[in-house]
Amino acid sequence: MTRISGFVMFMLLVLGAGQMATAADPFFLKNGDRVCFYGYSITAQRYYTTDVETYVLTHYPKLKVKFVNSGIGGDRVTGGWAGPIDQRLKRDVFPFKPNVIVYLLGQNDAGYRPYSKRLFDIYRRGLKHILHSLKSHLPNARIVMINSTPWDDFSHPPGFMLDRKAKGSYNNVLIRYGQYNRQLAKRDHLFLVDFNAPLVAVLKKAVKINLKLARMIIPGRIHPCAAGHLVMAQTLLKAWGAPAIVTSVRINAEDRHVGKSANTTVNGVTDTNGTLSWRQVDGSLPMPIMSLHDKWPLFAPQRLWPARSPNFQYTNPVTAMVIKASGFYHALDREILKVTHLSAAAYQLRIDGQTVGTFSSAELAHGVNLARYVTPMMEQAYRVLALAWQRTEVRFAGWQQVQLPMANIFHRPTFFHAPRGPIFPVDTESNPAARRAVDKIMRGFSSLQHVVAKAERQAAQAVPHEYTLVPIGQ
Repeated sequence: MTRISGFVMFMLLVLGAGQMATAADPFFLKNGDRVCFYGYSITAQRYYTTDVETYVLTHYPKLKVKFVNSGIGGDRVTGGWAGPIDQRLKRDVFPFKPNVIVYLLGQNDAGYRPYSKRLFDIYRRGLKHILHSLKSHLPNARIVMINSTPWDDFSHPPGFMLDRKAKGSYNNVLIRYGQYNRQLAKRDHLFLVDFNAPLVAVLKKAVKINLKLARMIIPGRIHPCAAGHLVMAQTLLKAWGAPAIVTSVRINAEDRHVGKSANTTVNGVTDTNGTLSWRQVDGSLPMPIMSLHDKWPLFAPQRLWPARSPNFQYTNPVTAMVIKASGFYHALDREILKVTHLSAAAYQLRIDGQTVGTFSSAELAHGVNLARYVTPMMEQAYRVLALAWQRTEVRFAGWQQVQLPMANIFHRPTFFHAPRGPIFPVDTESNPAARRAVDKIMRGFSSLQHVVAKAERQAAQAVPHEYTLVPIGQ
């Protein structure tokens, strides 16, 4: 009994601490922040970074935060095909003057083989060099270290990529690297977030639900699909103190009284022959989930590729399973409507004349999460997502299709091979005229990004909505 009581007391303390931290600590990002995502191919996939940007836009439409993605496939702490680390930082990080730097490295550094002290020493020295450079050039930046995503030996048969006779899992090597990251973060007072354990937890749950679908979360063991990136974004946002509540509304149908509400304004509640109506202006939008209503490729094409339009008649089974296994709605996407003391047994909910769904009075009294349904607010949120994706695509088009090739770097879309040579004979590093020309082109891409970013913020702004609860049969 004492042992059980001790455990209960421990859990109460943990839960209480979590609640106090949420109440006391505001969201990590502030107005005017400039966020740079730096990393290897998983950052270059652009999915978790777009999820984070979309969340900030939809949940904080008044917050002005700039985002830039500087992820390059194959990168290590020493750099990669896009140049050595000092060149990468000088060209792809410092010019944007970020005051928040989120970097994800390590999976390539460990070599896809059993633990190697030689490779770990290279990683250790390289990581310290990166931190020194960031602090020297951007002394006021908040640095967020990310522990690498897992090597999937959980839904796939265990085995090292380059040494199949080796025992154990390559993910154990990545965990070892993550332990060093944790030590370094503690020593240098850095913000550390672990992507490995949350994705492993989702994989293990998914395997029990459906093995075939589970293997599609990280189909090649290395790169998560867009649904896997949702777990990464969820993990980072929760570490930053992101709130779960989109809006919360409570209405007493008997006396038309609006109870305690959160992040919204409700007025004009009327009852006309049992039909309840009101107007609502929300402070946030629900989170549009990138691959829930479509199939996004593992890697977007290397060109200006538009966001996929959601097909609300389709539900991606992999994404739906990931949402369930990760508890995404409860963690980050709670748009709650509670209506009590209703007289009819069931009601049809309409928003702006659009039918959202049919609910029993018991369901409405308990609370319905509208973020799970197709609403005018969700449709608006998907427009924000499309713009967030398009802004990043403009960034990648200018950077990887103009700036990098013109700097004598040949982008090969393979993971392990180094570039064989340039596709342009012009060396912008030693040719001032070429450098000025490229800079002019890049300013054009930057201006276009600014235009799209302005459209993103405008698309996320609140608009009033008319709600109607109609008794079934009327």
